[in-house]
Amino acid sequence: MSEAVRRAKPPIRAARRLSRRWIIVGVAAICLFLFADFLIASFPYNDSLSRLLAPYQLKLVYQEQHLSLPIGVELDRVDLFSTAEKPDHLLMQTNAVFLAPVITSLILGRPRLRVDARLYGGSVHTTVRQAADVVNTVFQLEGVSLAESQPLRQFGMLLDGQLSGAGSANLSDGDLTTDNGDARIVGANVTLEITRGFPRIRLGAVSGHLELAGGIVTLDDIETHGGDVEGKADGEIQLAPNLAASTITARVYLTPTASGRDHFGILFNMLPHPPAEGPYYLSGPLASPSIK
Repeated sequence: MSEAVRRAKPPIRAARRLSRRWIIVGVAAICLFLFADFLIASFPYNDSLSRLLAPYQLKLVYQEQHLSLPIGVELDRVDLFSTAEKPDHLLMQTNAVFLAPVITSLILGRPRLRVDARLYGGSVHTTVRQAADVVNTVFQLEGVSLAESQPLRQFGMLLDGQLSGAGSANLSDGDLTTDNGDARIVGANVTLEITRGFPRIRLGAVSGHLELAGGIVTLDDIETHGGDVEGKADGEIQLAPNLAASTITARVYLTPTASGRDHFGILFNMLPHPPAEGPYYLSGPLASPSIK
């Protein structure tokens, strides 16, 4: 055998050994991935979600659970109920919710989930963490339809348009007085119908900041542009266990636009004073406050 042939054999054997190692590593990685998927698919989502929601008198019900690649599960036909009243009151419905636990939660036994859902024509993305008796959430809404929102309908006012926003909240054992959070909201093409049969008021683009502390939602820099009125509002909403029983104290500035004067001139004349004379003060039940 020639010297050249002998010198060529070691590199070939080394390449084969390296190739076998990569094959073994690849097979091991696939096995670990499949095992992780098995753990995630069999993760007790129903029990974990029940423990998270129960202190807030909420209950999640879904029809089916199946694997969603690459990692996670999909819950089909999901309903969120309030258990504060009997029978349970439906708050939200969605066709699909995608969940993926953070891997450390499988080891430590403390629920920590990423949640993505299609909601009222838009989407919501949330990370939920539990530490002791506090649930920490970071959330983002994109293009949620106000007209389809079940919770808003109980206040009697009909809203339309799309809502987006982002924020965070710390929720502790279902007690509103110890919960806190904040959110920035942006609305597009928003309209308001005060009561059925009443002409819709175009609010246009809506933006503002909401802050929750001590059972009170503070309204800050709430503004509307491009509709029937140019508006600005600030104030507080005192939350009640039954949201419809919440009360509001707020100051509202209104400047009618040309379209607003054309469509709602009579309505503006029915207000306690002309909009140009200063703000209006709202107080009382959120569903039917008095105005001064």
